[in-house]
Amino acid sequence: SIMDNNHRSQKIQREHQQQPWFTRQDLRLAVVTGLSAGLGLLSPIPYGYYLPLTTTAVLSSTYGNSLKLGIQRLLGSLMGVIILIIFTRGLELPLPLGLGLALATTRLFGGILGLQVGYKVAGNIIVMGWLVHEQVETIWGPIRLFWTGLGIVISLWASQSIWPSRTIPILHEQFSSLLIAISQELTTESSQLKKGFPIATSPKQQQSIRFTLQGQLNAVRQQQLSAQMELGVNSEHHPLHDLWSSIDLLISQLLTSLWAIRGLTAPIQKPRQVYDLHQKEAELIDIMISQILRISSELKSPRTISNQRLNPQNMLQINKLSATFNEWLEQITEEALITDTDQINEQQLRQIILRATLIDYMRSAIAETTSSRVKSSD
Repeated sequence: SIMDNNHRSQKIQREHQQQPWFTRQDLRLAVVTGLSAGLGLLSPIPYGYYLPLTTTAVLSSTYGNSLKLGIQRLLGSLMGVIILIIFTRGLELPLPLGLGLALATTRLFGGILGLQVGYKVAGNIIVMGWLVHEQVETIWGPIRLFWTGLGIVISLWASQSIWPSRTIPILHEQFSSLLIAISQELTTESSQLKKGFPIATSPKQQQSIRFTLQGQLNAVRQQQLSAQMELGVNSEHHPLHDLWSSIDLLISQLLTSLWAIRGLTAPIQKPRQVYDLHQKEAELIDIMISQILRISSELKSPRTISNQRLNPQNMLQINKLSATFNEWLEQITEEALITDTDQINEQQLRQIILRATLIDYMRSAIAETTSSRVKSSD
């Protein structure tokens, strides 16, 4: 009714407010294209207007997109010039037949090379070269190729140097924030283990926390898809892609273990052996919190992005923090099995061992991530 209409109008108004008239990318495109047009017109080399045309077509909001469009346009231009020279100077076929076969050849090779927009550029070069620049196509083609290459270089430089995209830094900030949120939940678990009379988190509160952290993880993965474009061609082999994959896996392992621990009953603190075990678990969780926070800090460091890796010396130090707990699971399992069964039942014993196993799984996940970052630097 009236309230719904007001809410809808406010929502539409907010959406309009969130969309500026122009962005920094638009301003960058205008500046670069204008300077390119001036350079092309003042240059003694003819056909300089192809320079601003190239920057307009190639310069995108991200370096990865600009590189992708640049490669497509360069391959298409090169293919178009070669086919044009072959059909006009080599085969000398009648115009209708020759032009049709040249365009068909362009489409064929464009499909083989996987060109999505490049073959259109090649077709344009063939038509323009054959019909407009028929007498000088062997000169016009290479000159246009030169301006195209220069325009691509200028576009790639501008995408990285003039108001560069913050897609990757934002991704690292989101990774860091999610790790901090996980460490806060682990702090809660540690304090519960240290208490004499621990109280389990309510199911409603657990569900709310779970939805919040899962929403953060989904946002990180969505941002990672955008950041992937920044890595350019063969992004799967890029060092940053490997880093993101390892951090994503670590977060998934930590969250899976955390939800499993939250599904257990509140830890018992009697007999004395069980109390000591929980204090040892709390000590390990405190160490893991320190490790997670240090990894989070490393991710936010500008050097991580510029060096395309986490600092290997820092990762080695983080890894060593939990070195004394490498064999603790076997020890505490043996201690739990010899605990006086008159004071705890079989289900409680099973919960004790399961909790310790899940905590150790988180320890090993952090150890594996930090050690892999040291190995990847070798």
